[in-house]
Amino acid sequence: GEESSHPAEETASTKQTIVNKAKQHVRRLLPEVTRNNVPYLQQSSGTPIYHALSELKGW
Repeated sequence: GEESSHPAEETASTKQTIVNKAKQHVRRLLPEVTRNNVPYLQQSSGTPIYHALSELKGW
């Protein structure tokens, strides 16, 4: 039944754990990153952040 004898399931749950930890880490960092970057983003001729990000994705 619930034994972890299937490596694929084990890997999936490990990946999920890593993803969850990464999300928590990002959530902790995001306010600081945003706070540090807001003045810089605001001085860039008022370009909406989402517009700048969508241009960056095109690189």
